[in-house]
Amino acid sequence: MLSLYYKLRSKVAIGWSKYFPKSYKKFTLSNTRVWEGPINNSLQKPLSQCRVALLTSAGVHLQNDAPFNVETLDGDHSYRIIPPDTQHSELKATHIYYDTKHANIDISIVFPLEQLKELEGHSIHAVSNCNFGLNGGTLNHEPHEKITAPKVADILKKDRVDIAFLVPG
Repeated sequence: MLSLYYKLRSKVAIGWSKYFPKSYKKFTLSNTRVWEGPINNSLQKPLSQCRVALLTSAGVHLQNDAPFNVETLDGDHSYRIIPPDTQHSELKATHIYYDTKHANIDISIVFPLEQLKELEGHSIHAVSNCNFGLNGGTLNHEPHEKITAPKVADILKKDRVDIAFLVPG
């Protein structure tokens, strides 16, 4: 259970974003890095032949997995693998910087896995065997960039993923 400090911190962050959106945006953007230069990736085959992975920074995980640790100052830089046959009812969102109430009622707003599976076999070739939940509620982005992202990228490469569909949280 979250300690009182982290519950208050979460409420303050949510309230701040709601009532002072310009200030909140300035703060959150000060904790991000602007990508410099072009991204040199283009699709080399039709979408109908592509394996697609779903990734979210909304703190989504299997209910029987350990939730993301939101009681650290730096945040949780780990990831959770979500298999393609997972039902929405088996998922939960744990995050400190947004109110997860609605996400936990309808997880598809932050992790539309069942909708992606509906496209399998006609609009896309297949859904990846490894889809990912990450915790975007972190102020230090370096562990994500230097540790988490390379690990996730290696797993996606081994699963022959062509496209990673990113859903922010």
